[in-house]
Amino acid sequence: MKQLFNNIAYRPPGEKLGLFSRLLLLPLTLLSLLYGIAVKVRLFLYSAGILKTHHLKCKVISVGNITVGGTGKTPVTEFIASGLQKKGYKVAILSRGYKGDRKTDISLVSDGDRLFLGPDEAGDEPYMLAKRLKGVPVIVGSDRHKIGTYAYDKFKVDALILDDGFQHVRLNRDLNILLIDGKRGFGNSCLTPRGPLREPLSGIKRADLILINKAESVNSKLEKGIEKFITSQSICRSDYKAKSLIYFQDKKEASIELLDGAKVIMLSAIATPSSFSNLLSSLGGKILDEVSFPDHHSYRQRDLDMVMEKAKNAGADFIVTTEKDAVKLEQLKVVKEMPFYYLEIALKMGGEKDEFINCIIKQSGLEEKEIETQN
Repeated sequence: MKQLFNNIAYRPPGEKLGLFSRLLLLPLTLLSLLYGIAVKVRLFLYSAGILKTHHLKCKVISVGNITVGGTGKTPVTEFIASGLQKKGYKVAILSRGYKGDRKTDISLVSDGDRLFLGPDEAGDEPYMLAKRLKGVPVIVGSDRHKIGTYAYDKFKVDALILDDGFQHVRLNRDLNILLIDGKRGFGNSCLTPRGPLREPLSGIKRADLILINKAESVNSKLEKGIEKFITSQSICRSDYKAKSLIYFQDKKEASIELLDGAKVIMLSAIATPSSFSNLLSSLGGKILDEVSFPDHHSYRQRDLDMVMEKAKNAGADFIVTTEKDAVKLEQLKVVKEMPFYYLEIALKMGGEKDEFINCIIKQSGLEEKEIETQN
């Protein structure tokens, strides 16, 4: 189903759709039309003040996108939280915790020192953020106003980072950051389920700051599409870089050069596995097979056993997965006979080192800190 959606939503110009895809176009278009009406009515009700927008006692910085699927929100959220922390600000992260199995409305994943929930309860992305960011509380829940109030009251933060919050207009934000995938762009520019858009492209106007991720792959068509909705927004660019290769069994770091020429089986359960396979290939990895599960997939031992068997039969040197997947595989048994690694990635910002963070501080209205902390 996911492949079918991608074939329709991200079909290259000039490439013909298959018969089944063409048959689906009419019902998908009708559903997109109904969805678009609902989105526009909802946004109007909030902008007209008919539906109430809630405010918090600290600065709120939203990180989100206008398309379904991944645009790199989690690495960007981590980059912002870490950058503000280094500047001396107390921050916390609010997340919906997609597919997390929780029993309460407010779930504290981490208080910045200790982890209280695992990936199954918290959701894979909040759990990964909580593991990586020391001193940054992570809270999940569907009611962002409620968990935001809890976060401020408990931790007295200067700013709250709202992960995947662009469409969550119920909560007022001081800075609206919109992420755009420079490689995939807006696809066919249709609303879901006919296309990849969560809302019409005119929603770009609500952004205060636009971050084009995977900027090295951006094309002129995408830039022209964005320009139509630009008023006074700042535009920044970023890309991914491989940070380290970690041996899963003992968590020891290995040289990334180990990938160069290695025959690997790729394992992932992320929104855009092609971005991971492209990164592995750019590092010299020879991908024998790609095993892809749906985004946020909850791994079972049989999944891992299947991949191990596939790697053994294919004569692979090792299996490689993402850090996001690795946190969900921690409780499963990995045999020592088949080496298993995960790749840590980091965000590489264009421009000066602190330019992006300084822009966030200024545009969100955070008070300047006199002393920068050393982390």
